[in-house]
Amino acid sequence: MRWRQIAVEEYAVPACLIERHEHPEIFLHVVLSGSVMYEVSTRGRLKRLEAVPGTTFILPRGTVDEVRWEGPTRRLAVAIGPYLLEGSTDETMSRGDIELVEHWALVDPQIASILQAMRTDLSEGSPAGRLYGESLANALAVYLVGRYGVRRAPPRTPVGGMPGRRLRRVLDYIGENLTGDLGLADLAGVAGMSPHYFSELFRRSMGRPPHQYVLSQRIERAKKSLRNPKHSVLEAGLSAGFDNPSHFARTFRRLVGATPRQFRAG
Repeated sequence: MRWRQIAVEEYAVPACLIERHEHPEIFLHVVLSGSVMYEVSTRGRLKRLEAVPGTTFILPRGTVDEVRWEGPTRRLAVAIGPYLLEGSTDETMSRGDIELVEHWALVDPQIASILQAMRTDLSEGSPAGRLYGESLANALAVYLVGRYGVRRAPPRTPVGGMPGRRLRRVLDYIGENLTGDLGLADLAGVAGMSPHYFSELFRRSMGRPPHQYVLSQRIERAKKSLRNPKHSVLEAGLSAGFDNPSHFARTFRRLVGATPRQFRAG
């Protein structure tokens, strides 16, 4: 998926030397499987550490290092653009305040859980489009800044829900663009607020996060199309914004409790 400001890739890597290099973006790295020793050379120091499932690196932009892995691992590598962190903070913070502390042997279940959810969404074909992955990315950014920021910034909890006129604009926009690849920044822009505040206020107003609302609207549109005998199952999925028939069928069954063909027959 072309998520904005974040890339997630999975690798199976043998014992190897990753030669000296610089990270142009904020870099996260989580070991999925494998218990091995590794050596890190950075800032003129050599660290010898042990990696286990869950071991996490958090490296600020510009970090230079060389890493020697003494055994095979499977791991997730994540690159984060600077604007993702900026959109996750209190609007009063300046860009210069947003910087993460370097970590080479961290175990943080919250980070692992969010990244695992991203991995699962990708493996399932991202039925909600970009929106769910970008919502997870926003949650990750909020957590990183609040927990590992040089200047920690616990997010302020908004009071109440989204103002009615803004909410109506967002709902109308979703309805008009339901078959498109909606993104979190797109919806937040329609509402005129940061992705973090938008996500929280939308959830309070609608009782569910944006990606669940969009997915429910796509399923309702698909149901309406399936009730029309002139439309095929494939056309019903396409009309609701599902480009992949198998993803449509799997998502429909998970949310409705029946396949599209069973729903039509019933």
